[in-house]
Amino acid sequence: MRSVLGECWLYWHNAARAVLTPTLFVSGLVGAWIVATDGWLRAIAPSHAYGLAVFAALDVVLAIAVRGMPRPAYAGAFLVSLAQFVAMAGDALTFTPAGTLQGAFRMYLLSDTAFVALLGIQVAVAGISVAAIALPHGDRRAVHFDRFGHLKWLWA
Repeated sequence: MRSVLGECWLYWHNAARAVLTPTLFVSGLVGAWIVATDGWLRAIAPSHAYGLAVFAALDVVLAIAVRGMPRPAYAGAFLVSLAQFVAMAGDALTFTPAGTLQGAFRMYLLSDTAFVALLGIQVAVAGISVAAIALPHGDRRAVHFDRFGHLKWLWA
């Protein structure tokens, strides 16, 4: 039973890695695309554009790291996606560029499809990475289904 459980966890671990890698690449590409195409962001808030470029680069590095050293990369992906979500939501809710009304800037960001998509991608990356971090705990904590041995006739 233990080997079947180990194979099950390995399957879900590989599935999480297979989903998280392209999601991180897409996050990096969307972030880089926003930095490259949003001239107003670079003109009004260059520090925010540089920050988004750093987040995009970190996403690509983490996507590569997930293939080589998955456990630290899962934790890194969660922390980076959480930090990026908080920074982007903070920009949308509280940041006011000089000479612009905060409500107008909020509407500008929330009407930008790429910004909203990147915000949603960060939620997805955080969810996938938390699930990937939680997966190994079942095997480590020795979850066994032997106590249900008397019910084997139900699925045999």
